[in-house]
Amino acid sequence: MKFRSLRYCRFYFGLRGNCNNQGKRQFGTKKDEQKIDLSKFPPEKIRNFSIIAHVDHGKSTLADRLLEMTGAISKSSENQQVLDKLQVERERGITVKAQTASIVYNYMGVDYLLNLVDTPGHVDFSYEVSRSLAACQGVVMVVDAAQGVQAQTLSNFYLTMEQGQKIVPVLNKIDLKTANVPAVTEEMDKFFDIKSDEIIAVSAKTGHNVSKVLDAIVTRLPSPAEFFENCTSEQPLSALLFDSSYEVYRGVNANLAITSGCLKVGDRVTSSFLKTRPKSKASYEVKEIGILSPDFQSTGVLYAGQVGYMFCGMKSISEAKVGDTFHRVGKEVKPFVGFEPAKPMVFGSFYPIDQSAYTNLNGAIDKLTLNDSSVTVLPSMSEALGAGFKLGFLGLLHMDVFRQRLEQEYDASLVSTTPTVPYRAILSAPNAIKANGSKELNIDTASEFPDPMHVQSYLQPMVRGTIMAPSKYAEAISKLCLDHQGEELDVTYINQDRLILSHKFPLSEVIVDFYHKLKTITSGYGSFDYEDAGYEETALVKLDILLNGTVVPELASVFTEDKAQRMGRQMCERLKGSIPQQLFLITIQAVVGSKTIASEKINPSRKDVTAKLYGGDITRRMKLLRNQKEGKKRMRQVGKVHVPKDAFIKVFRE
Repeated sequence: MKFRSLRYCRFYFGLRGNCNNQGKRQFGTKKDEQKIDLSKFPPEKIRNFSIIAHVDHGKSTLADRLLEMTGAISKSSENQQVLDKLQVERERGITVKAQTASIVYNYMGVDYLLNLVDTPGHVDFSYEVSRSLAACQGVVMVVDAAQGVQAQTLSNFYLTMEQGQKIVPVLNKIDLKTANVPAVTEEMDKFFDIKSDEIIAVSAKTGHNVSKVLDAIVTRLPSPAEFFENCTSEQPLSALLFDSSYEVYRGVNANLAITSGCLKVGDRVTSSFLKTRPKSKASYEVKEIGILSPDFQSTGVLYAGQVGYMFCGMKSISEAKVGDTFHRVGKEVKPFVGFEPAKPMVFGSFYPIDQSAYTNLNGAIDKLTLNDSSVTVLPSMSEALGAGFKLGFLGLLHMDVFRQRLEQEYDASLVSTTPTVPYRAILSAPNAIKANGSKELNIDTASEFPDPMHVQSYLQPMVRGTIMAPSKYAEAISKLCLDHQGEELDVTYINQDRLILSHKFPLSEVIVDFYHKLKTITSGYGSFDYEDAGYEETALVKLDILLNGTVVPELASVFTEDKAQRMGRQMCERLKGSIPQQLFLITIQAVVGSKTIASEKINPSRKDVTAKLYGGDITRRMKLLRNQKEGKKRMRQVGKVHVPKDAFIKVFRE
């Protein structure tokens, strides 16, 4: 028999394929899939935990050592960031997507099933952390012995305490020459009320004391039976969908935490969310189920208290709502309280370079938002760039990583616009109030900007920012905050060398370059975290761009009054460098209302009409020049300025 491809040959002989995010196929036999008998692990012998920390404090490295010590992966110098599977994670050295791995650890002669979730550390991915914690009963909190407690460490600690979870504190990187174990231990006692004898000092890089972390996970963290009522396999099935992703060959991968009952291949499952959707498929048959260790390992069944994956034929994001409760068809259970929807802090528009690629971009965004449910998606239309999408993100890094993943994982060629924040307008005129009676209007784009005559006031989003840094940089940080319209709220000295500053900022002032500037002035030792602080009144204006007196709608933007002039000048300069010379003078103006706040000119290309003259009276020369001038004047009146697509791309991009 002839086979058309190697892939076809492998599937013909019954080998199971798995496509990871880096495009490498991994194949396993059925013998490999039966490594773990999950029936041997009742809820009392299960520990579901997450690793939380600030950026670059060693979460992924510690996860690598835990996997090595339990035999989930072999000991090798190539085993670095094993759970950071995305190309963008390896390139940037950060975790942006929570990953799960199940491992077996023998403690005092008894085997325990440990389900590990490695979470992101950057503030932009805090929603990813909150979802991961929902599947856990405890956390391992990692603190860098050289850098000490950082802003995101505090944020994650409070998030953990709100959910009532136990903590195993770990002090990492004690092998560094710059490590200051006594000082950082004192900080952890001050901020978290954690005593020194509870802290496990380790070096995740060398593996020193990592076995003590595994022991503490077993002895200190609660089992699912202590956390959930009726957490037994004899109860009706109840499973929390806490994460999902898209696999090219098998559709939606649903990550589940089984809180009661058991789930096996062949079961028909549904959820309350699916049943409320009239056009959705109401139920699915489980095709494959298993654990991640850290690759897909089919087990055929999951029992109460266990965490694993499920493939049941779901194909799109509309069928897998994160926070949903799955149960068997016909056997209703009490649903979990769903996750609060993520609130977009930054908006950006994505357009395909070529409109023929719109459908492909639509499919790529649909699959990627399944993998990242904190992104909101709305259609967008631009006269200059065509059809596209307006997306909401949790921060600038979140937006940048999403764009990079589209380009790397789906080969998307796109234009991403300059990020904006969601403003609001309080309407005053009766004829401007919306049909539902609301006086509040959201302003995400310039096209939604209302007539100022109908507006009572404008509101801008505010954030409460927390900065932790060495005290010697206090003056430079205060100046940076002042330059970004920060209002000082509190200053706390951790010790004589470090301090915490709390400021209130307009969100628009911190989303673009604030964090980068902070890192620069503090030599990399400053950390920043922020949380929503509501809306406050401000003065907003709509900035229009005119070419020879004609408004270009797709270049309009919304800014605060104090920022409009700087941005108008910047946009004029970018257009001047992007629009090619034409046969007539082009005037570029940035206008707010009827006032011009910035302008540039592009001089016309000029033909030497006097080149044919070789002598004679000066009046002949003057006549030719006068005729040329009149011709260009008439041309400017009727000529249309051609703005190439590259000019829009250059203006829109940062």
